[in-house]
Amino acid sequence: MADLPMSVAIAFVEAINAADLMALRRLMTDDHIFTDALGRSFSGADQLIAGWQQFLHAYPDYRIQVHHAFADGMFAGIFGRAEGKWRVNDRVLPGSWSVAAAWLAEIEAGRVKQWRVFCDTGWTAPPRGV
Repeated sequence: MADLPMSVAIAFVEAINAADLMALRRLMTDDHIFTDALGRSFSGADQLIAGWQQFLHAYPDYRIQVHHAFADGMFAGIFGRAEGKWRVNDRVLPGSWSVAAAWLAEIEAGRVKQWRVFCDTGWTAPPRGV
């Protein structure tokens, strides 16, 4: 049973890393919930695809590095790093950011029902003077 949640969660990470919005949508339940690092929750797969599109535009080269992962029942926990760049006024800034992070995926019927991220959010603001 643990293989299914882990394989779905890893496929979700791979879709994020490839910026493949169609694959992300296929992997989401229709009532998908995303909870950000500030504890704010957003729901609805179509709304969240639009959110991912905006996020991936704002933070080009966004990637999740998986260092450790485990599954328990229908949950998968992922631990690693998130990294990317900043885009300001449609210009990708030099340099990049990286932050330790964890993700919790709840899997239902072979798709991600909830995706929750845990990390510091200081990286979201681009460096000053750039």
